[in-house]
Amino acid sequence: MALVSISEAARLAGCTRANLYKTYIQTGKLSVTHDHQGKPKVDTAEVLRVFGSLQGDSNPIDTGIQSLTGASVTPNTSQEKEVQMLREQLEEAKEREQWYRQQIGELTSTIKLLEHQRPAPFWQKWFK
Repeated sequence: MALVSISEAARLAGCTRANLYKTYIQTGKLSVTHDHQGKPKVDTAEVLRVFGSLQGDSNPIDTGIQSLTGASVTPNTSQEKEVQMLREQLEEAKEREQWYRQQIGELTSTIKLLEHQRPAPFWQKWFK
């Protein structure tokens, strides 16, 4: 997922930055990485793992669905994108396999033609 600053992670978790540092980061419950500039960053997947949901991530569609069903329904678009990407890769692999099978068939028929048209060995002309 995305890397966010400590302040943004605290906002998404619904707690203060100081509380996030003291309760979660220093105790090791929430892991922190550093970007190329050395600034501490938190992966949003880590915030989801520790807190269960993101506070600053409410969609009006999700709240409407939640009020209708009485349960929290959050579509996971990253998983849907991954499934779509895997389906496209599978389709491409099937097309490649079909092309390879066609090439094998053509090469097999070419080999059969070459074997059929093979001249007699050079030594047979003396034994006729």
